[in-house]
Amino acid sequence: MSEQRKLTFEDGIKNSNLSYDLQKAHIEFCRSLQDNGFSIEPETGDDGVGWMIVYMNECVGHTNYADTGIWIDTCDFGGTDSADNALKETTWVHVRTCEHFNTSGKQCGCGRQPGFNRMLFGKEYENLCFANLEFMNPDVETLENIKKLLLLFKQNRNNTQCTE
Repeated sequence: MSEQRKLTFEDGIKNSNLSYDLQKAHIEFCRSLQDNGFSIEPETGDDGVGWMIVYMNECVGHTNYADTGIWIDTCDFGGTDSADNALKETTWVHVRTCEHFNTSGKQCGCGRQPGFNRMLFGKEYENLCFANLEFMNPDVETLENIKKLLLLFKQNRNNTQCTE
């Protein structure tokens, strides 16, 4: 009996409904994260659809190529000096509150109600979901900002500036 090949995040992306250009951008996004010390690991079930973004053995985000969404678990980013305006705006627009339904109309289900309080680039938010940020159908520019956000998370985590 031959051994079945494990699916990779590239397989998940190539089997998605994303356009060729977006598939290419998502693969580049994941590879760039890997080059910066993150790993992209399959969610339980290994169906090639759901993937965890992991840093230092901690899941810091999820990506799903059936829903074409990316969810990020942030820490406090109190000041505004660490981000350009595009990153701040992208972050603020995609804040996800911990409610019965989130911005995509699906139940949050994080089990953390009432949620977290966070300072994100100078703005205070209350009752945020465990996955504080939700990016549905991100375009190339948004993917670049998500990558910047994750690299900032890494920098803050390495400097122990991230707190729950």
